[in-house]
Amino acid sequence: MSSFADQYALPATLTVAGLHQIVRFTKKVGEARHKYKIEPPETTGPPEFIRVFRAHQNSLEFFPMSLTSLWIGSVFFHPVPASALYLGYLIGREKFFTGYVEHPDKRLTGFKISIRCLLGLLIICGVGVGHKLVRNYGNIDLFEIIHEKVSSLRQ
Repeated sequence: MSSFADQYALPATLTVAGLHQIVRFTKKVGEARHKYKIEPPETTGPPEFIRVFRAHQNSLEFFPMSLTSLWIGSVFFHPVPASALYLGYLIGREKFFTGYVEHPDKRLTGFKISIRCLLGLLIICGVGVGHKLVRNYGNIDLFEIIHEKVSSLRQ
């Protein structure tokens, strides 16, 4: 039997990757502030600064939801599909950020990727939590019922 740490090493690794990504985006805002001479707490300036600031802000707004979904999906559904979806989310966020900084129209592909992956995470969270609720409070194991039905179809 694997330990908790072994079972959740993959989502933990991706959590670190997500934190690293947010820190890099934060540094980009700092660099843009320096480059365009925008002193905190100002959030306006040339369009180039505003794009970096907004891309970072948007990423920050989604960060808690994405991380929570990664962990709820990992614990209540399975760590591998939750981690795969979160990795897709991070790739989408990277594409979103770099695209937005270049030109606002270039943010959409990355945004769509990240939103679709986040939606997938939310779905597996709902399925996982729903299954546990029904199993623990209704004494019905939906996954076992589905497995039995699929097995009977194969015969």
